[in-house]
Amino acid sequence: MINSTQSPTNLTQNIYQYLWNEIAHLHLLPGEKLSEVKLAKEFDCSRVPVREAVHLLVADDALEARPQRGSFVTFINLQQLSRIRYLREALEYKIVMDGFRSGVFESALPYLEFLIERQEEMLLASSYELAFQLDIEFHRIFYNLTDKEFVIAHTGEKDIHYLRARLLALQLEKPIAMPSQHRAMVKAIREHDEKALEKAFFEHLGNVNLVYKQNHPAAVPYVLSPPR
Repeated sequence: MINSTQSPTNLTQNIYQYLWNEIAHLHLLPGEKLSEVKLAKEFDCSRVPVREAVHLLVADDALEARPQRGSFVTFINLQQLSRIRYLREALEYKIVMDGFRSGVFESALPYLEFLIERQEEMLLASSYELAFQLDIEFHRIFYNLTDKEFVIAHTGEKDIHYLRARLLALQLEKPIAMPSQHRAMVKAIREHDEKALEKAFFEHLGNVNLVYKQNHPAAVPYVLSPPR
């Protein structure tokens, strides 16, 4: 419980961040109704900062406000997912290939291999959130070593739809798919095989396509189809 002596602004931000994380990690599921009364009690505050946090989340498209009904967690929007996926494939591909050609990734190979081993451990233990964080860290290496951290903001790092889709895809795919794909990327870098790196890169970023397969029974409850 958060101390009620905090300023209203801090309370709003804390509630906002808490809810955003709960939604991004699929603890609050698409379509789930939010209880402002319950949240106010949990944070030991009035409903005012809760409502302000809800407004911020509506602006992020994490929540949908329905008149006379309340606030509900949004479904994963496939149209937004497609846009972010396109941007990430275009931007990260250039970063990975430029870094590969310059040779800056060679020194990071031992650490990348360590991350892969940890990913396998987490996935085999069904610790999907930790595996997801390790996936993020793996890719951040490429941005950091090429001094392109500023690009990350354009690749869905804070997009509620893309983040949920990546985590969901991780749960839908075969448990060893992600580390196997990462291992193929590392092998290609070590062997200076540009074509193999390109193949492994697009195969890995294509994992999110699993969310598009709405005939997959586990994906259907999470997804809102784009307008036809």
